[in-house]
Amino acid sequence: MRWWKYLTSLPQLIALVRGVLDLVRSAEDFLVGGTLGAKKRALVLDLLDTAVQLGGQLGVPEVRGIDRSKLREVAGVVVDQVVAVLNALGVFRHAAPPPAPPAPR
Repeated sequence: MRWWKYLTSLPQLIALVRGVLDLVRSAEDFLVGGTLGAKKRALVLDLLDTAVQLGGQLGVPEVRGIDRSKLREVAGVVVDQVVAVLNALGVFRHAAPPPAPPAPR
């Protein structure tokens, strides 16, 4: 009945993806621009790490056993996949930069 164990963990995994999605959207709002992907990704991962750190400082028992470097590694993959899906759906539009003003004469 291993499949049952995996099936019952699915809501927690979906919640993690939703949380990452919220962080991705926040990063998109904070750092506007199609060329800031690396900074946005770093912001998402830093915010996630900060949340785990805060949970540890507040004594939340579920965060005690979290390997933060592993979480960051796995969350980075999730961030990349979420962004790829949102890009494919056209949610994130990468507008062309505005034209340069005409040169003075």
